[in-house]
Amino acid sequence: MHDRTETLFYSAVGPMAALLLGVAFMPLRGMTPASNFSIAFLVLTIVAGELGGGWAAVTTALTSSLSLDFFLTQPYLRLSMYAKDDVIAFIGMTVCGLVAAAFAARRGEGVRAQRQLVLLRSVLGRLDQSVPLASRVAAALAECHERLPVAGLRVRDAQDRVIARVGRTSSERSRVRLDLELLQAETVLSLPLDGALIPLAMEGRQVGWLEVWGAGARSGLETRQTLAAVGRAIAAALAAQPRSVSV
Repeated sequence: MHDRTETLFYSAVGPMAALLLGVAFMPLRGMTPASNFSIAFLVLTIVAGELGGGWAAVTTALTSSLSLDFFLTQPYLRLSMYAKDDVIAFIGMTVCGLVAAAFAARRGEGVRAQRQLVLLRSVLGRLDQSVPLASRVAAALAECHERLPVAGLRVRDAQDRVIARVGRTSSERSRVRLDLELLQAETVLSLPLDGALIPLAMEGRQVGWLEVWGAGARSGLETRQTLAAVGRAIAAALAAQPRSVSV
């Protein structure tokens, strides 16, 4: 999964590498047509897409086209072209780069979905262990805190007693309330820094609360879907307990 940090990093590094590549090829530009340099830029775009996702591939592809034009196509150091072959190379480079970006984005979606399933399986496995409820919930929260862009997590039972917590949490109860369905809505762009309070219910019965503190970054739909699924799994664990034990 390409998180926000990786995407931003490679969206900056990819275009910078494209510019440096254009400068590096300048001593060779009189020896061969500009179109022959396009394969190197295409490889760079594919690598940027693999490492940073679709957006990194798009920015790298566009910058590669401009770098090819500016540094390696006559008239040099100008964004204009004289030769018909150079125009074709420029257009081909742009199109191929954007196609590579599209494939990188689709692969990224598949990877994110796969990692989401891996996390959910791990959480379900931890909740199914033969240890006290507080230990199981704490292990599940720690797994989510490690793999998802959240600052802190806390679970309370129906009597408002703390079952487990991990990361940065507040001593006060969160004021912003979200239900599990709203958590997955497109209108929710980020998790509140001061925490969101999510009721946990099983078969129409309130069994506890899940509190989530945002990390300051935009929360993707995959993250919020995972948190909703984890909330339902924790609700099932709470409902199966005759009595919640606070820690």
